[in-house]
Amino acid sequence: MPRSTVQPESKGAKPSPSPSQKGHGTKPQEGYRDTVEAIVVAFILALLVRGFEAEAFVIPTGSMAPTLMGRHKEVSCPQCGYVYSVNASEEIEGSSGASTRRVESGVCANCRYQTKVADLPSFKGDRILVMKFLYDMPFLPGASEPKRWDVVVFRYPEEPEVSYIKRLVGLPGETLRVWYGDILIKSPGRKKFELERRPLEHQRAMQMMVYDDTHRPSAFAARADWKRWASSKPGDWRESSGQTGHYSSEPAGDSWAELRYRHLVPDPLQWKEVEARENPSLAPHPTLITDFYSYNTNLNADNSDLSQDVSRDQEGAWLQPHWVGDLTVSGRLDMTDGAGSIRLDLIEGGVTNRCQIDLATGSAEVSRSGDKLGTFPTPLKGKGRHSVEFANVDNRLTLWVDGRPAFGEGIRYKDGSTHHPEPTAQDLEPVRVAVKGTKIVVSDLVLKRDIYYTLNPGSIDYGNPWDSRIPKTPVDLFALLGNPERVAALGRLKWADFPIGQDRFFMMGDNSPRSKDSRGWSQTDRYVPADLERNIPERGWDPTGRERWEVPRKMLTGKAFCVYWPHGKPFGPDFRLSRDFRLPFRPYLERMKWIH
Repeated sequence: MPRSTVQPESKGAKPSPSPSQKGHGTKPQEGYRDTVEAIVVAFILALLVRGFEAEAFVIPTGSMAPTLMGRHKEVSCPQCGYVYSVNASEEIEGSSGASTRRVESGVCANCRYQTKVADLPSFKGDRILVMKFLYDMPFLPGASEPKRWDVVVFRYPEEPEVSYIKRLVGLPGETLRVWYGDILIKSPGRKKFELERRPLEHQRAMQMMVYDDTHRPSAFAARADWKRWASSKPGDWRESSGQTGHYSSEPAGDSWAELRYRHLVPDPLQWKEVEARENPSLAPHPTLITDFYSYNTNLNADNSDLSQDVSRDQEGAWLQPHWVGDLTVSGRLDMTDGAGSIRLDLIEGGVTNRCQIDLATGSAEVSRSGDKLGTFPTPLKGKGRHSVEFANVDNRLTLWVDGRPAFGEGIRYKDGSTHHPEPTAQDLEPVRVAVKGTKIVVSDLVLKRDIYYTLNPGSIDYGNPWDSRIPKTPVDLFALLGNPERVAALGRLKWADFPIGQDRFFMMGDNSPRSKDSRGWSQTDRYVPADLERNIPERGWDPTGRERWEVPRKMLTGKAFCVYWPHGKPFGPDFRLSRDFRLPFRPYLERMKWIH
């Protein structure tokens, strides 16, 4: 389980070995790459921290992925070309050149193709800057009290010499509830829990990739039945022959021409058959969207026998089963008529969340299950080209046009504190784009999902893993997800409550299934080297009365505010001084960012 430690960059600290590797005398070496990168970033760092109380850290593990990357491999999928990252925090090259534990393969979030990655370099984690004065001196301009959704560096209460990085989720005096992947809060003095909704900047930053239509697997290119976006009626939409993912529609009369997304994901057995140049024995069938993380598919062995139960290492790679109904669809619209209407639908639990726009006036009507929630003006008026993004996240509907919110912080509906929807057959086709009375071209369609917070790190929410209804193989999982009634029959999920004391906080990682955070800390959660274990007397729990999940204010170090240096980006010829150091490389400007 990733520990989400961070190490001070100024000390030249190396990524932490896994608990099983500690105390074995392994000395990690970054070799030439650290030397070259240190020279490059020194000047940048000096400029950024001049005049501020800031400290630089490096992220070794992946519990905050994809917001912050630990040590990882960057993979360009050979089938669809989508670039994703795979956790490599346990792959540390020693002085002999041999890795302590090599990552053999990873699985693409976009098309689920399993790629061999053993020969790819492992990149050091993101280097970040942490502002310390923000919390230490809240009276200064720009400083503030710790806020929910801040990304925070703090000292782990049971090992104060170790710094962790997580997202601050629970505040003093609250009771936090984790239920169906959501965060619910009962504020001091209130009797009811309410669904916590993130500010839009955090909501957008924390979205996870489901499917990018510009990246299609080449093995299925000639198979029309595997296309995820398809017209509800033949002929209503046509894909341009020379431009992948450009759909044009010329609907007749007042009828709607509907383009539907079907979550058609090849399972591992179908991929195996396609690679063997065989037609998949199973016809394509849509499945529910789940909390799948490519980052967590770091397989240390080949998963060749797909009929057998997966190993412990493979569970996290393939068995990521939690249904996610909070979705965001984005794309580009080319409007040539300046008339007619366009409709965006997001379905969750069989309920249609809709944004319908009159292209003559730009007026958008937002509704849910046919009930009107409001009407708002938008820039989608007349002829032109626009990017749009429609989201149903945290029981709130939001629309962006050309990167700007069309109706503020969005439209809230019921808070979801007492009821959670169950998947239906309609959730197998959860996104629809429809037009009426106009000519339009839709392109660059991308579907993303919200983070699903599991009840416990490293385990599934559906109860006993030995339950016969819980899938044991990847193929069984895909069969389950193709039948929403079977998923719903697994039963209503339990919740976990965490009361938070005064001047204490609750921390969680964005990579929830693999984050060692407040949910999973135990009263004996303390690393003890094997050779010392017998000589350490039994230690009582914290005498201050702190609950195991709480982080006292005094343990906060500061707020992480920017990634000032991701790993260097190799380009050109593959000239290697070692497996993990390639020349030439450039600054990875695309991943330098403010942290939200």
